[in-house]
Amino acid sequence: MRRFLAWLRAPLLGAALLLHGAFALAQTPPACPSAPSGPVYGSSPVNNYLLLALAPERMAGLNFPWSKQAAQILPKSVLDLPVLGGWFGQGKTASLEQVLRVHPTLALVSGATVGSQASTAAMCKLGLPICPVRLDSMADYPAAFRQVGQALGIAARGEALAADAQTTLDDLAALRQRVSRQPPVSIYYAEGEDGLASECSGSIHAEVITAIGAHNALRCTDGSRFGMVRVIFEQILAADPDWILTQDGPAMRAIQTEPRWRLLRAVREGHVLFAPQVPFRWIDRPPSFMRLLAAPWLASRIFPADYRAVFKTLIDARTEAFFALYFKRTLSAAQARAVLAPDPGDYPTKY
Repeated sequence: MRRFLAWLRAPLLGAALLLHGAFALAQTPPACPSAPSGPVYGSSPVNNYLLLALAPERMAGLNFPWSKQAAQILPKSVLDLPVLGGWFGQGKTASLEQVLRVHPTLALVSGATVGSQASTAAMCKLGLPICPVRLDSMADYPAAFRQVGQALGIAARGEALAADAQTTLDDLAALRQRVSRQPPVSIYYAEGEDGLASECSGSIHAEVITAIGAHNALRCTDGSRFGMVRVIFEQILAADPDWILTQDGPAMRAIQTEPRWRLLRAVREGHVLFAPQVPFRWIDRPPSFMRLLAAPWLASRIFPADYRAVFKTLIDARTEAFFALYFKRTLSAAQARAVLAPDPGDYPTKY
């Protein structure tokens, strides 16, 4: 029996590796199988969130339960979807039995935060049509929106999101050009309950920092895609960051209350930012399309004059427009201000 199972799995794994390799070498996104109707399974959070922006009614399920802030924005039909699991690091996988129960007509896979071989092999095993989506950086989103929108039969929706994403990317490029003529600004990204975990240069989890033309204060290398490299406080002290950014409530409290953090110039000068996270985290965990709003927000706080010169709109108004397009949700001016001013006490660390 074991020999039979091994024989059965071998061609499926081989097909998965072949598909993964072809996708990795492709200069343009591969064509997705057409799936104009039926549920679609996103095998990782970055895929599922992409689907949420494009066609929430097509979501087959969730990779993990929503955080409480999601209820402020997302419709009940999305909030009540079953948790199917997925592949997004730290040994997490999906329940194949649960996936089959929702009868998906297409599976989205991506290697953005973990390799896509395991999820691709699993979807092959289930006999599901596979759409490999490149989401390795913010720059991949215009093509990804078009690619998946075309596959789902909603090309116009995909094009609308792609065009907005490209405009944001172009504005960020212009911003980087402006700030490159100024003294460099460094940012330490504090993660974990104590703020002593972070991301190395090149990490997808800290892309918003370089997207605005700032520099990652932490100099290190990390071979994993999960990130959250442990550091000691002396490393941060030696880096002497101009700003500190976090989206973990306990880390923010530690930075504000523990005496050792006062040794940092950024803390003494009030250069500590707590990132918005409605309806879910903007910076990363997962590194989703929300970074297309997170980067302008970060720029508005660190380079306010340059932000105004490039983006031509207040971040409040930009937030309202973003939520209207990506979530089809109208925010009042007061609601937008509340989204942009989160209380760290409302957001415990959760990964």
